[in-house]
Amino acid sequence: MASWCFTFAAVGSAMTIYIGPGANGSGIADLMAYINGINYTGMIGYDTLGIKIVCVIMGISGALCIGKEGPLAHIGAIVAVAVVHTVPIK
Repeated sequence: MASWCFTFAAVGSAMTIYIGPGANGSGIADLMAYINGINYTGMIGYDTLGIKIVCVIMGISGALCIGKEGPLAHIGAIVAVAVVHTVPIK
């Protein structure tokens, strides 16, 4: 059991560090900075969305203490930006 938890946590951490660094952390502080005008490259994007979803699932599966509000706010912001950029305005 402990080896599976370690494996999930290690793979999720490695994916966040090497593949999608914009997905690290909870996302609340990054969202507040982004709303206030700080240009944080890599925070909003489809790759960050995928990495964030997969790594939150792996972190929870690895028995890490991950809150639900921060990652969900970050995922919701990425989805909102995707909807705004893809839905035509009449």
